[in-house]
Amino acid sequence: MTFVSVGNATQPFLRLLNAIVTIVPRLPQPVIVQHGNSSFAASSCICKPFIQMDAFHELVKEAELVIMHAGAGSIIHAIQVGKIPVVMPRRKQYAEHIDDHQRELANAFEQLGKVVVAEEAEDLMNAVVNTLERQSTATISHQVSPMVELVETVLRSHADRLRPSRWTSAKDNR
Repeated sequence: MTFVSVGNATQPFLRLLNAIVTIVPRLPQPVIVQHGNSSFAASSCICKPFIQMDAFHELVKEAELVIMHAGAGSIIHAIQVGKIPVVMPRRKQYAEHIDDHQRELANAFEQLGKVVVAEEAEDLMNAVVNTLERQSTATISHQVSPMVELVETVLRSHADRLRPSRWTSAKDNR
């Protein structure tokens, strides 16, 4: 089974979704696509706009192949269950995100050997082949790496700062 996820950003990620459609016959079947905020449909895939977190975790865990946007949470989930995901970063130049932080994150994880990056649609099939070869021959550690722990800590800290304290007044939360 192949699981494809574009996350929950408000911008559509049709560049990845359209690239998936062109290679569906060459992917482990079935292909389940979480397409987020886009009007994506493909008869060759099982398409869902959003997936609850427990189901997301199970799909990532059970998939032979995981293809996703380069969101920190998505990458961490895949690594934690021993996957080497193919990631395509959302890009500012294509109006897929507000900046290129996903590209920076994807490149950092690729340097650690944790992901395979497909920058553009034409890179996707080679990234898939690379990932499937690596996953079939590698013994993957299920321990959380220090990099993953660092990213989780930073994300938790950032979320805590954005969450209004119950001790502050509404006026202080402007």
